[in-house]
Amino acid sequence: MKLFFLASDLGDSDTASQLALLACALPRDQFEVAVGVLGPATGAAADALRDSGLSVSALPVRAALDLSGMRRLRRAVQGCGATVFHAFGTNAVRIARLCLARFDEGTAPRLVATGAVNPGNGVGGWLTARQVRRADRVIATSWVQGERYRQIGVTNDRLTRIAPAVALIEKCADRTQFCRAIGSPEDGQLIFAGGRLDAAHGVKESVGAFDMIRYSSPAIQLVLTGDGPDRVAAENLGRALAFDDYRVRFSGARSDLPAATLLANLVWVTCERGGEHLALRAMAAGKPIVAYNTPELSEIVDDGVTGYLIPTGDRPALAAKTQALLADPETATRMGEAARTRAVERFGVARFVDQHVRVYQELG
Repeated sequence: MKLFFLASDLGDSDTASQLALLACALPRDQFEVAVGVLGPATGAAADALRDSGLSVSALPVRAALDLSGMRRLRRAVQGCGATVFHAFGTNAVRIARLCLARFDEGTAPRLVATGAVNPGNGVGGWLTARQVRRADRVIATSWVQGERYRQIGVTNDRLTRIAPAVALIEKCADRTQFCRAIGSPEDGQLIFAGGRLDAAHGVKESVGAFDMIRYSSPAIQLVLTGDGPDRVAAENLGRALAFDDYRVRFSGARSDLPAATLLANLVWVTCERGGEHLALRAMAAGKPIVAYNTPELSEIVDDGVTGYLIPTGDRPALAAKTQALLADPETATRMGEAARTRAVERFGVARFVDQHVRVYQELG
């Protein structure tokens, strides 16, 4: 069976990480996968796809009325002979549905939508929700996502829940090289946070909370992973708060972030919504998590066992739980081991792939 995957982007995001994991793990004797992205064909997920032998095509479509972009996308889908068109991310789902509307009747592949649970507001949001409802199958990664899809009109017969997955991280990044690259001392205690550096991922929340705990030890370093539009603002805030004791580090967009996560003492997830891939990456690395208690993360983090869930926006609680873990390495290690076990038992790659295979076979 031939599949076409379209991503909104291939950076450090929930949908991009799941696309890359799925595309790389699908059995090659059963599926041929072509991958396109509406943005640049760069980022951690793009690197993972290429390392697995899959090509990635940049197919920019600036808007619904970008006729030349739509033609390029349609030719790419037709050229690979796809039976199923799987779109990842809100923008990808919207563009995919519009692209398929231009196929001759009876020739369009079936559409699967993932990661389009937040269509937005106004006329644009209404149009996007309409495109999501018209998908042949919509994948919800959590129970709360399923309910949100129902709220925008997706019917139960088109809705399938498939929990996200993560591959265990076995190989550790070189500590000397990584610390030198981010400007951290090698013996530092590293707190990883970030993802995409924007407001939705709570970058400023992390910087503000870090200012509450940096006084407890000169060894503590905050490492903001990934890249994004709020990087400069986060750096400026960190310098304004710390003066001459600035210890906020930036990893940038690196393909080895999973391996680098093995160097962390613990991981923060301060997203307003989403952030599942950050929590799962920490679990796969055997690291304890301190996260905001969002509906999505409450289905992934076992509070008090694999980490701590705290009220969203509660920086003092974030700082307090972090200090407790840094001061008690035995508890941190026990939580990290429990997180890794939970990743294997609840978020394994084989189950994730098998469930998608069944969806494709039903539609094909």
